[in-house]
Amino acid sequence: MKIFRPILSLILVLATTLLVSCSGPNASAPPTYTPEKLEKIKTYRIPLDVARQRIPELGKYINNEDWANADNFLHGPLGLIRRDLTYLSNALLPDEQEPALNVAKDIFKHLENIDAAVDERNYTVAINQYKEAVSDFDSYASLIPETKKPVDQAERAMEEAENTFAGVKAEVEETIEQVTPEFESEDA
Repeated sequence: MKIFRPILSLILVLATTLLVSCSGPNASAPPTYTPEKLEKIKTYRIPLDVARQRIPELGKYINNEDWANADNFLHGPLGLIRRDLTYLSNALLPDEQEPALNVAKDIFKHLENIDAAVDERNYTVAINQYKEAVSDFDSYASLIPETKKPVDQAERAMEEAENTFAGVKAEVEETIEQVTPEFESEDA
């Protein structure tokens, strides 16, 4: 009995070693965007799209050397862009996060340089950094996966208001048609 225990232990060790060495690595699918992740990206992308649409205003202020409005624009509509782009970058797949964060850092650097140039009223630096920032905004946007374009809330509200108005108008016209014969019969 004493001799069987070491032999049994040796057999178990050999069997375990054989099983572990013969099993290959599990092939896992590369990470992909789930619908939930795409929805999150779509939400986080809104400030990027708004900033990209409005950044020509900053260019206009710089061209006109309207330093007060340029400063207000940098700290107003673009004031939270650092946070927004960081959230958006972190919502990407792990292997896409670093390139997006690097471009986002370039955007931040250009905006900081524009801010310093605006404070110094240095047109040349401000306009050059503005052009670089616009280019980097476009580069950054190209790194973000395409999602359905979010419906503008103002557009949605206008459509709902128009539909409501059309419904009310139809009800009023129907009521007028029902009441009109009564008025005509009273006049006759």
